[in-house]
Amino acid sequence: MKTRSSSTSAFSLIELFIVVLLIAVMAAFALSTPSTIVKGSYLSQAEHLLTDQFKFARQEAMTRNHHVEVRLIRYGDPETPGESAGDPSSGYYRAIQLFEVLENGSIVQLDKAQLLPQGIIISPDEHSTLLTHADLQPPLRATRTSSDDHPGADPALPRGVDWNYEYVAFRFHPEGGTNLNSTNGVSWCATLRRLVDRPNGSKPPDNFVTLQLDPVAGTVRLFRPSL
Repeated sequence: MKTRSSSTSAFSLIELFIVVLLIAVMAAFALSTPSTIVKGSYLSQAEHLLTDQFKFARQEAMTRNHHVEVRLIRYGDPETPGESAGDPSSGYYRAIQLFEVLENGSIVQLDKAQLLPQGIIISPDEHSTLLTHADLQPPLRATRTSSDDHPGADPALPRGVDWNYEYVAFRFHPEGGTNLNSTNGVSWCATLRRLVDRPNGSKPPDNFVTLQLDPVAGTVRLFRPSL
């Protein structure tokens, strides 16, 4: 009786090394991709939040026939190393809140402060003229009491910040425009970026979103680089 011969094959050491290397590359890609997606998602969430708040402020000013004040808020994040909840100068602009301005000058909050996603800030430099331009009033420190110059107590912020924050503000008119200077040629804008992605001099980081506000019409335009 004849027996059928059989041959066996096995991976060589080089082939085995190539297989292991491919698996390692695929695993690294699988781990890094969700992280990149999450980071981009946070920036997109911040973009939508700020855009929606600007549009809502304009809409409410026109609907209520009152000025609506937009406050961009700086505070120290207690969960970020090097920052302190008790010292706003240690932190960044990372929240927005809207207020209705009544005929008697009192200010009533329209909603609670909206915080940007963790790790996202409004860039505090020349890329955000809504924070830094010389035409604006200097940042104001929040106060829990009313005064003639500051009618209506400011609301406390969550996460242990309380009244330890500062803000810059501008207003939408009932006609839909803003009180921002429209004759000085300034491009009024706010640029969102990740805290860890710092600008290189006058050049913004690779991943950012800029919201440009028309001071006369009160409309918002977006600029985001292609990635």
